[in-house]
Amino acid sequence: MINYRMNTFGILGLNFSYNRVQLAEPYADANFILIGPKIDLSFSRSLFWTTFIQYNNQINNVNINSRLQWRFRPVSDIFLVYTDNYYSDTYVNKNRALVLKCTYWLNL
Repeated sequence: MINYRMNTFGILGLNFSYNRVQLAEPYADANFILIGPKIDLSFSRSLFWTTFIQYNNQINNVNINSRLQWRFRPVSDIFLVYTDNYYSDTYVNKNRALVLKCTYWLNL
């Protein structure tokens, strides 16, 4: 994993994993590759944006996950999350979602 911090503004990162599996006969050997760049930006003390892209050759998949987070009170957030999955060879869409989530800390 490689990370580069841009002062207080954000972090750029790259995760790379390669696994070679050698099995006895009659099973086939396999090579698994997982690549994932990540961007994590802080616009202010209460507004954040994170995007993660991942390539996985085992399931022929490219995944994009982007999240906008607004912290309106301590431990209380609103998240807007977009996720998208594609086949890595044809870029045909597998599934896509846009989700809005709110968490609120209720102190009783």
